Amino acid sequence: MNGLMLAAVLLPLLSCGPAGRNARWPMALLVLAPVPALVLALLFRQGELALPGLLLGGVWMLDEIRGTFLVLTALLWLFAGVYAAGYMKSAGLRGFRVFWLLTLTGNLGLILAADIAGFYTFFALMTFSAYGLIVHARTRAAYRAGRIYLIMAVVGEMLLLAGFLLAAREAGSLMLADLPSALAGAGHSALLIALLGLGFGVKAGLPLLHFWLPLAHPVAPTPASAVLSGAMIKAGLLGWLLVLPFGAAPEWSNAMILVGVVAALGAGVIGVCQHDPKTVLAYSSISQMGLMTLLVGAALADTAPALALIPVLALYALHHGLAKGALFLAVGLHWPRNRVRRALLWLPVALPGLALAGLPWSSGAAAKLAAKQALGQGPEAGLVSALPLLMSAGAVATMLLVARFVVCLARHRDNGSNPPGVVSGWAVMAGVSILLFWWLPWPEGIDPERAKLLLPDGAKIRSLSWPLLAGLGLAFLAVLAPVRVPAIPAGDAVVIPECLVRWVGRWSRPGSIRLPRWVRPDVRKMSEQGEDWIRAHNGVVFLALLVAALVLLLR
Repeated sequence: MNGLMLAAVLLPLLSCGPAGRNARWPMALLVLAPVPALVLALLFRQGELALPGLLLGGVWMLDEIRGTFLVLTALLWLFAGVYAAGYMKSAGLRGFRVFWLLTLTGNLGLILAADIAGFYTFFALMTFSAYGLIVHARTRAAYRAGRIYLIMAVVGEMLLLAGFLLAAREAGSLMLADLPSALAGAGHSALLIALLGLGFGVKAGLPLLHFWLPLAHPVAPTPASAVLSGAMIKAGLLGWLLVLPFGAAPEWSNAMILVGVVAALGAGVIGVCQHDPKTVLAYSSISQMGLMTLLVGAALADTAPALALIPVLALYALHHGLAKGALFLAVGLHWPRNRVRRALLWLPVALPGLALAGLPWSSGAAAKLAAKQALGQGPEAGLVSALPLLMSAGAVATMLLVARFVVCLARHRDNGSNPPGVVSGWAVMAGVSILLFWWLPWPEGIDPERAKLLLPDGAKIRSLSWPLLAGLGLAFLAVLAPVRVPAIPAGDAVVIPECLVRWVGRWSRPGSIRLPRWVRPDVRKMSEQGEDWIRAHNGVVFLALLVAALVLLLR
């Protein structure tokens, strides 16, 4: 097992090197790189590997929760890699491959890392390498999305680094497992929980920290969008599960639940006003992460539901990642010109979306039933008592977003034939999401309930069905009503600080204000020159950031 654990991280990292002149070999690396991680996740559920010579003494670990996240991540990167092998063109292929494999290395490494130094290093590697995937198209919209992503990423990394350093000092340990008890008993626990909660919240797309998501997904290549939404944002959820003091922070419970409600319902309202299918899916991811934030808030309140909710959250992440990956990969499909074939294709395209809304006998139904069952094991106090109703309201919002996605995809689809890699990558991803989900490894806490979740009784089927019917009814009313959907720009509130920056840039131009020349530089020109330099020397910038992080950790 130790060899597989090392190969899971080292293979994608070493694959970033020169791949020769044969164009097929670089594409094969995208497919082969996550295979050791998938084999490790399917064959083993427990294990530990000590690496005393790595950073401050690294420890890699595999347990039930990490195993579930590893299954999701490896599967999604594997079939997205198959899809990318047929989707990507020769232009910019080398840069795409390098950033893809570096991001994959960080994503897999942070799941296995059990120490703070290793976790933060891999988390930063994943975060900053993903910038290359976002700006791959080299368009104006891509550079705008990349700029906002970098701003949010740096803010998140600063919050995480501060939180980890303070928490490690409080715990007297560099192991992640020692942080929850240290956070619960610290004199300034509120500060530590806020730093770590918000730092991971940037990746999870919490309200006011979500701006990068609806901007990055539409401009990134389709396979990159699938892994950004399906796997990368789950790193924020995994961070919460590893470090937050569940059952020992009731004062944070209501706050997390309120944030989750705003994300689940607010993203639904904004998402149905979008016109690009990938943007709709981005807001759907924010909404779904809001539902998971609700469950995190409930787990903070009391120990009894926390023990049951942690494996449920891992199952929810597995379901959402697989379904959302299949939906994103469907956006890049070319549709057959034959009407019958086109009509038959809509069923496997739409089923993962219906699973997100909780369609009975689907992965979404299993996740939602397991969540409601876990919530019933704790006291119904405060906002926790309203969680079943809030989750049903979130399911209505999800159904509206799925309907909006189908409408937008029908308007923006392209007709023609697909490369074999594109078809096979999407088809297997959809099949895993719809059918094979029931045979994948589940967390131990809910594995005995698999049969009950697969065959719910009549009352549970009704509780799952009415939000879907309500969402479909509202969608039909919206189609029949003579009211146009308002156009809300992707990124919504981010346009406000952008306007302020442009306003400051105009006022700071030479001649706009009579000030000495040395205090009125051309801000816009300086920023453009800085971005050009960063793009030309992205390897140097990344290496400098990595060295700076290591220096801070070794101090």
